[in-house]
Amino acid sequence: MVWSRKFICTRMTASRTTPICSLPARVTRVDHVCREHVIVTAESDQLPPSQPGQFLQLQCRDTLATDPSIHAWGPQTWPRLNLLDQTGPPILLRRPFSIADRADDGTANRFSVISRAIGPGTRWLDRLEAGMELNVTGPLGRGYALPDPDQTALLVGGGVGIPPLLYLARTLHERGHRDVRVLFGVQTHDLLPVRLSDDLPTNGHATPCLRLPGEASFPALVATDDGSAGFAGRVTDALRALHALEGDRWRRPVICTCGPEPMLKAVAAASRAMGSDCQVCLERFMGCGLGTCLSCVVRVHAPDQEKGWRWALSCQEGPVFERDRVLDYDG
Repeated sequence: MVWSRKFICTRMTASRTTPICSLPARVTRVDHVCREHVIVTAESDQLPPSQPGQFLQLQCRDTLATDPSIHAWGPQTWPRLNLLDQTGPPILLRRPFSIADRADDGTANRFSVISRAIGPGTRWLDRLEAGMELNVTGPLGRGYALPDPDQTALLVGGGVGIPPLLYLARTLHERGHRDVRVLFGVQTHDLLPVRLSDDLPTNGHATPCLRLPGEASFPALVATDDGSAGFAGRVTDALRALHALEGDRWRRPVICTCGPEPMLKAVAAASRAMGSDCQVCLERFMGCGLGTCLSCVVRVHAPDQEKGWRWALSCQEGPVFERDRVLDYDG
């Protein structure tokens, strides 16, 4: 029996960027920011340009040897196989992560992802240390369309949907946007993957209470489902409370959101009631991130189709979509 483990990556070409399929990056910092989340920061001088909302596919395992594994036996004997020989590598597929931050220090591009340890891949990331190597594919997908400078931007994130909005906050700050509000929701206070700069407001008012990337100092409101800190309730409750307090001062508001499916549907409905535009960053299982495995489909409106809709790949046409384009979010 001959079993060979080989994986070959080549440069890919896309319409918006030219992602690299196998890019080595050096881990510079690993920050256990809260009970279950870790911020992994790495740098590379080869990572192509990116935009908030795009994602990376990370190889969440040590590099495997490419030599064939050969086992032979006679008619009356059996080979002695260990678990790896029988089942193959325990972590084969790469894992998708939104870019949580991106900066250029003049010599190398520094980027961050935020991971929550829930399986073997994310537990591998949890054990990384500075100086180790990380293999990356990306950047992939379509990100947020940045609002105009005179628009009010509302960044609404829940749980593991918070990371792309941190990158968006940095980008808006660097481009001179000032009319921005940040609303984050978590189950309980020790699952918030962002450091605090001040006490969290509890009354629905937004204050500069979070340490956002790039020293962005936007007013923020944090909601906890269990009421353990900040605003007691879901992030959509916080959004409605903030709208009641200051919505009449917002200028052509646009909501950029990411989070679990029920939260996204609730934010989409709330944005429609407020008369706000809305862009949703969908969370989907992505086996490849390159449009091959078809595991990340979502239904989108397609008037030219007989049924009025079609399947779209989140990794190619998304993961960021306009609210009214997604069939299940049309109200």
